[in-house]
Amino acid sequence: MPDVLPSAGRRELHSRRIDMTGYERDDGLYEVEARLLDCKTYPFTVEGSSPVAPGEPIHRMWVKLVYDVDMRIHDVSAGTDDAPYADCFGASESLQKLRGLVMSGGWSQEIRARLGGANGCTHLTQLLQPMATTAFQTISRVRQSRPASRDANGRPEKIDSCWSYASDRSIVAIRWPEHATKTRPAA
Repeated sequence: MPDVLPSAGRRELHSRRIDMTGYERDDGLYEVEARLLDCKTYPFTVEGSSPVAPGEPIHRMWVKLVYDVDMRIHDVSAGTDDAPYADCFGASESLQKLRGLVMSGGWSQEIRARLGGANGCTHLTQLLQPMATTAFQTISRVRQSRPASRDANGRPEKIDSCWSYASDRSIVAIRWPEHATKTRPAA
């Protein structure tokens, strides 16, 4: 990562690592797994818990979603291996509320509605949005072999879904010239 600001000397205090991996299963379904690891570089204690030594996990959590090619969730498993409070360990069960949901438009709002606030664990629910993106990337080969989904007017739904797929960018002009607006130069 390039230095954006001049360095004035610094010390690492906290590290968060998130790792996500997608899998194709032999039964025709797919899995996406996410792991979160939080550590501090100094001794850390929260009220009512044992001290955590520097470099030892404060949070070590994981989530696994099993889904189909239409992004519908068939199974959810989650766990907390390390957390600062004893009550944290029970939060994994709240993710069962995701069974049957489709990871698509409105996903973030649905996560907040079902798992927001006292209904879920902040750390586990924060993993879910990038998990949907990872799940989508996992099945990209399958989805690319299908015709583009289109709205009621026949316009591909992918258009204007992100920066590169803006109707006035070159990728739309190449893939769907009939739906492209004035093309701007590639960024």
